[in-house]
Amino acid sequence: MLAFTGPNVLVTYERSGGFAGIHRKVTVDMSGTALVNDEKVALGAAEMSGLRNALGRVVTTWSSSDGCQVADHFTYTLTYRGHRATRCLLPSDWREAVERLEALTRR
Repeated sequence: MLAFTGPNVLVTYERSGGFAGIHRKVTVDMSGTALVNDEKVALGAAEMSGLRNALGRVVTTWSSSDGCQVADHFTYTLTYRGHRATRCLLPSDWREAVERLEALTRR
């Protein structure tokens, strides 16, 4: 299994759960290479810039179990700038970054 770890990692994002029990993981390194469910994907300069801008607006850095009481909920985990937070309700400040990271899983 491939893994991106250490100081070269920009962000790690995971989404799991739902009715189908999915698990998606995206790790993006500082150079613009993403590991999407163990497959490498290259991000263009505009994609990296947009992702960095979206991540720069993330201020919710703590975990919460709100919304986790539903049987088919999704769990979102974002690791960025030394913080790892897990949420079941997607914070509004995460939305753009998560949309950009989710788009990588559809490539």
